[in-house]
Amino acid sequence: MEFWNNIIDTALLGTDKKDLVAAELSSALTEVYKQIYTNEVLDKEEKFLQMAAVAFNFRQCGVAPLIKEEVVIKAAVQEEKPYCNPLAVQVLKDILEEQSHSLLKCWLQHCSAKEQTVIPELIPALLQVGVSQQYLRALVIACCGKRGEWLSQFNTDWQFYNPESDEVIWQNGTSEQRKKVLQQLRTTEPLKASAWLQQTWLSENANTKAGLLKQLATNLSAEDVAWLEDVLEEKSQKVKEVALALLKRLSTSAVVINYWNILQKSITLKKEKALLGLRSETTLQIRLSSPDESIFKTGIEKLSNINAFTDEECIIYQLIAAVPPQNWEAHFNSTPKEIIVLFQKEKWTQKFLPAFTKATVQFNNKEWAATFLQHGDELFSSSLISILSEQEQDEYTIKYFEKEPSTLIQLATRRAAEWSIELTKTIFMYTAKNIYQYNRSFYNECIHLISASIVGELEEYTPDVAYYQTVWSGMSEYLIKLITLKQQTIQAFQS
Repeated sequence: MEFWNNIIDTALLGTDKKDLVAAELSSALTEVYKQIYTNEVLDKEEKFLQMAAVAFNFRQCGVAPLIKEEVVIKAAVQEEKPYCNPLAVQVLKDILEEQSHSLLKCWLQHCSAKEQTVIPELIPALLQVGVSQQYLRALVIACCGKRGEWLSQFNTDWQFYNPESDEVIWQNGTSEQRKKVLQQLRTTEPLKASAWLQQTWLSENANTKAGLLKQLATNLSAEDVAWLEDVLEEKSQKVKEVALALLKRLSTSAVVINYWNILQKSITLKKEKALLGLRSETTLQIRLSSPDESIFKTGIEKLSNINAFTDEECIIYQLIAAVPPQNWEAHFNSTPKEIIVLFQKEKWTQKFLPAFTKATVQFNNKEWAATFLQHGDELFSSSLISILSEQEQDEYTIKYFEKEPSTLIQLATRRAAEWSIELTKTIFMYTAKNIYQYNRSFYNECIHLISASIVGELEEYTPDVAYYQTVWSGMSEYLIKLITLKQQTIQAFQS
């Protein structure tokens, strides 16, 4: 109703600047307009307000619906999968009411694995979840079946049910859509993703190039080296920086090889006589061998900003952090443990060890990570834990928990597999005493990771402070509810 927009415009501008005229209203209101605006007793503001009130009620009466005789809605095709059982349906209703996306993901995964379908009544609710929770869309589609596909045509927000192909999105999508497509393709077909990017490369602007190039970090491999090194010739500094950052993660790239060539000459072993010549001792000789000046164009700082390091030592430290730690095994003909012990011998060489931990994470070396974590507290770095197997993550998270509890809990919540009961206990012992930081939202988001065996032990973690005890009591009840829903989900799909 256009006349209502005219009333709103008048209200916004004020009657001094714009007053209503009969032509701006519906013809059905012409007689009312004459009666109001010919009343000399009323000022112009009162006239407008009275006319607006009448128009509002007129508008509220509604309008006649459009008649389209040719609209034909086809019935949904028959479902190919069986519907899930009544227990699964009830659990899903409870999960939706609880608004736990973590539990919903768990339920959908079980339903999809059993190749079953949600009953029609619950499909709209799941489709609506898919609107806001994009990471659940694939599971929602898998569980809503043919009825969900049919229903999605009636709501534009549900069009994700029938998405365009990746290739179409890559050619015609927005920048953000193209990034997502490229990242997803890198997880399944990394070479194809790289080929797509190379095909459109010349037509992209610098900002788009930099954004798309970052997606190659997924499944980065030696096969990406040649093209990334060509990208270093780009005019855009932003694009070159992204390419260089990726190349620094690849041991076969020219930049990493150049770093290693310098280090091999700069750090060597020397055998010296000890105890009056009765035995020999191996010592480290560290002296920077004339580096290629080009390394300072790749992010290596020339001057030290740390008191403990000379300029030369700072350069060596940066180079060690940028080469694969396994290179040192052949260079020294030693195991990771022997190399670590070698650098621990002297106080001045110990300061290089953190560079080895950085390199371990950079090149995802599980053996070196485990060696560092086995070696002692002084070499601990929480970043090492994330590259280990899940069983080892449990072990070392528990071992070093008191050093960095918040960081280690955050790392633990990023994994896929359920925590062991021992790790669950360790985490709960801390979170129960920090109820403001670890509230209902925290437990809701990580319920899929929490071992159900913890239910019978929740009282053991009750804090000493009286107020905290009350809060923890309520939290325990909430946890039991979530864990029960998780167990019921598993039970519902066991048959």
